Amino acid sequence: MNKSEWTWSAFLKRNIKFSAVCLAAFLFFWNSVAIGEWLYSLFGGELRGYGPAQQRWHRVWAVGVAGAFVFGVLVDVFNMRYHRKYPEEARRAKK
Repeated sequence: MNKSEWTWSAFLKRNIKFSAVCLAAFLFFWNSVAIGEWLYSLFGGELRGYGPAQQRWHRVWAVGVAGAFVFGVLVDVFNMRYHRKYPEEARRAKK
């Protein structure tokens, strides 16, 4: 890793990209039953067997994506803080 990866601006750029991907996944899972109904109706079909119970599980997946996002950001914050505070030790541990 080069030195420019350990700046706060690089941290923000990394996390904006990560946020966009996680937000897309979250919104997809949160609204997946409605998206499925919409896709089925485009082709003249009907989505049977999906209702509030299935949507609940899709929303559990959405909350899991949000939890993974928070965990990833916390790990990145810890790594940034550690590398900025102890750059020599971080380089030595990488070898």
